[in-house]
Amino acid sequence: MRKAFWLSLCFLIVSACSNVSTPKDVVVIDWANWLKDGESVFWKLDQGKYKLDLTASGDGVDVEWVGAGCPGAKETKNYSVICQLNQTSQLIVKNPTAFGLGASSSVTVKVVKLAN
Repeated sequence: MRKAFWLSLCFLIVSACSNVSTPKDVVVIDWANWLKDGESVFWKLDQGKYKLDLTASGDGVDVEWVGAGCPGAKETKNYSVICQLNQTSQLIVKNPTAFGLGASSSVTVKVVKLAN
């Protein structure tokens, strides 16, 4: 009887410990669209660590982080960065204007909130 109790207790402990999930990376933005000359799009991001992957056609786009000390980019066609946000911040992607005469840019943005 005693042995059965201890075996059952050990089984419960092992089962409980194996059900503890480890943090996982989460895609928070998966966006693809056209930005006309001078258009921009932005997203609010909560505190955390993020990975941004961006592609753009044409003359490229500007990338800006507001409220974060992360590096931006000007007229980039490919941009990848890991950024630690210590407060709620914004990610802004803009097709810089050429006096309303510039080309549209096809843009893809993928932002993943990293578990660690």
